[in-house]
Amino acid sequence: MSLKRKHPDTKDGNTALVEGVRRWEANVASSHENLNDIVEIYNVAKGDHVEAAFTAVGSLGRIYAGLWAKDLLKRHKAQQSTASAKVSEWLRDNYNLYIDLLRTMLRHKEAPMQVAALRALMQMIEKEGQAACRAAGGYAFPNESYIEVLVAVLDNDAASEHLLRTLSESYVSSYDDLRLYFFRDIAKITSPDYDPFKNSTSRGGAGKRRAEVSAVLIQNAFAVLSQVRGMAEAAGEGEGTSSCWVSLPSDLGSSEPAVLSPSAHRRAFSEAWLAYMRQPLTPGIYKQILLTMHKRIIPHMTDPTGLMDFLSAAYDAGGSISLLALNGLFTLITEHNLNYPQFYAKLYALLDRNVLHVKYRARFFRLLEVFLGSSHLPAYLVAAFIKRLSRLALSAPPSGAVTVVPMVYNLLKAHPSCMPLIHRMPELDAETGEEKVAANCDPFDADEPDPAKCRAIESSLWELETLQHHYYPNIATLAKIFCEPFHKPNFGLEDFLDHTYTTFFESDTLRRPKKAPALAAQPPTSLVRPGDALSDFIML
Repeated sequence: MSLKRKHPDTKDGNTALVEGVRRWEANVASSHENLNDIVEIYNVAKGDHVEAAFTAVGSLGRIYAGLWAKDLLKRHKAQQSTASAKVSEWLRDNYNLYIDLLRTMLRHKEAPMQVAALRALMQMIEKEGQAACRAAGGYAFPNESYIEVLVAVLDNDAASEHLLRTLSESYVSSYDDLRLYFFRDIAKITSPDYDPFKNSTSRGGAGKRRAEVSAVLIQNAFAVLSQVRGMAEAAGEGEGTSSCWVSLPSDLGSSEPAVLSPSAHRRAFSEAWLAYMRQPLTPGIYKQILLTMHKRIIPHMTDPTGLMDFLSAAYDAGGSISLLALNGLFTLITEHNLNYPQFYAKLYALLDRNVLHVKYRARFFRLLEVFLGSSHLPAYLVAAFIKRLSRLALSAPPSGAVTVVPMVYNLLKAHPSCMPLIHRMPELDAETGEEKVAANCDPFDADEPDPAKCRAIESSLWELETLQHHYYPNIATLAKIFCEPFHKPNFGLEDFLDHTYTTFFESDTLRRPKKAPALAAQPPTSLVRPGDALSDFIML
């Protein structure tokens, strides 16, 4: 059966092709003698008529879904040469062409076409999985087809945000089997030994193994991986699996499938993230991983200490990367018995002139308050941090200095052994009895990287007295708290962390003065006042 096709630009040609596709689909559904019409539908699907091609793709999806349900697409043994085996082999070849077409559509310039291709591919995976379950007499997941779909989506420089979000939200995050095998497949495809042509249905022949994971795959994989939660978080603590894309058969056999095992999900989750973190990550992805490490990754790992090398390298990198690594590293130290003897020395090194200017300043000070809150820390260590913070406040913007003052106050209250820092007086001249301050009387060594050797405990906090004369009155007033007895409760640090020039300006402009400010000029009472230059010429 054939259909005369008109010019691609004509509306009548498109309409005729759509009608022909529907007629061919009805012929295939009515009798297996019309299976050759599948070729006609496929030719339309790969043609230039957009509307007709879209209709043909949907038609082929319905046809192949019915063929899977009748087990007409299952593979036969090589030695079989019966008529039914030959028909199944021919159908299988045409089915593979259809799958290749859908993968090509994943690179379409229009996002809706990409999503439509993904939905068709996932429908075929569902039908193939159901056929595999019937053949196996238990649960079977078609992971070979699934991993090829994942590679086609993720290693795709034309993948739209809509396509990646659909894969994440509509499939991977919603179905336990898709999530489990997604984690397993991420670990495979990010491995340098992964062969993308192994078991491939592509008609292009064998290819070479890739030399490295592409930057596009790394970027797209993170866009999906970062949105997928572990099994317990997705289904709710204490709940079983929510649903499976390939339905579980009523008879699961003697052994429970891995999709029902929480430990299998946790192991796959761990393997996926560990494999992904070995890739050459961009600075943006690197920071995003560190930002969410302690909440979204560590709680679902089977052995979080496997992240030690990744976090240690990030902590040693310096700058904002080190600040972001603090949370995850501290979680491993406190909850998973990680031994990191140089933790406080590295933390002390982070206190440089940039720490009060960076974007993650508030996050850093929240953690610093926790790290220095233990009463078991030696006095010399706490004194080193207090002294370094006070010194940095001298050159910090007001939003940074206003954070240092309450933190130093809280640290001094929590560690009374450091109180001599604010009570140490200058030396007295033996002859005159007056205070004597030498040019280099402060023993604190600001360039010493080791807090145990910087001699901060022998110094004094003269920087706090300097802050009492700060050009911004609010900071000067706040710093005068050190001139009063330490009877006030601790400051709530959260009240000071998010200040900026904007918040300072808004608070000052919204404040109503108690009395009108003095003006330099008196308001005039007449056009010309006595003594003005014009008073000799104008008589009023």
